[in-house]
Amino acid sequence: MTALLLLALPALGQTERVVDLGEGVSLTLVAVPAGEFTMGAPPDESPLDPDESPPFGFRIARGFELGKFEVTNAQYARFDAAHETGWIDTHGKDRVGPGWPMNGPNQPVARVTGLEAEAFCRWLGERLGRVCRLPTEAEWEYACRAGTQTPFSCGDGADLERFANFADANLGVIKPWSVRDNDRNDGAPTSCEVGRYQPNPWGLHDMHGNVAEWTASAYRPYPHDAGDGPEQPDATDERVVRGGSWDDLPRRCRSAFRLSYQAAQPVYNVGLRVLVEE
Repeated sequence: MTALLLLALPALGQTERVVDLGEGVSLTLVAVPAGEFTMGAPPDESPLDPDESPPFGFRIARGFELGKFEVTNAQYARFDAAHETGWIDTHGKDRVGPGWPMNGPNQPVARVTGLEAEAFCRWLGERLGRVCRLPTEAEWEYACRAGTQTPFSCGDGADLERFANFADANLGVIKPWSVRDNDRNDGAPTSCEVGRYQPNPWGLHDMHGNVAEWTASAYRPYPHDAGDGPEQPDATDERVVRGGSWDDLPRRCRSAFRLSYQAAQPVYNVGLRVLVEE
């Protein structure tokens, strides 16, 4: 395989299916085709983090289904009704509420550990009678790019606020000290209901921003080497998190951006998206 490959083109007639989780809650899956793509950021992408290079060709041998949206609080509550995504505290906000709510039924679930995210996927798999799991880092980036090679699936990010919830001027309302892009306005100070923004070319929403997403992969240097065991992480491995969030600048929401946390660590702006194997 050559070092760089053209990204797979989106499948025509992209198919979706809706699965019933009970109590009036459902989850929508989008079919993602097999294909080849270039993983990582090209040398001329700016900004560029060292762990995003060198770019390399990668083959996704089998298609899969991926959540059209990030898993919501309502969906996660069907698995763990006691989980609380909670609030984002704001000093001096008011004397009524503790802060800005993150626990709306259609907001993405957050503060789940990587281990809890995996447990949700296993629970869903038992309901569906299928293998359900977190996407690997490669599967995640492949689905995020959706046939593109640009920093974002929507291009260079000039109109990113149409596609993503990131650290924009609204963040100053709740975090005046925050690092943010004050020239942008995506309309949301924290996480917002899934599907509010435009999808990528394969019909997937919020692959950039809203909440970051756990993957199944251990954090390893590029290029990807199966011998390093990235897809067989143990309890001590840091897991790759992708996509950026409402509290991240656009550069951290790029298709190639990589972050990692311990699998047992709950993070205020990290959630999940499910993959169902063919």
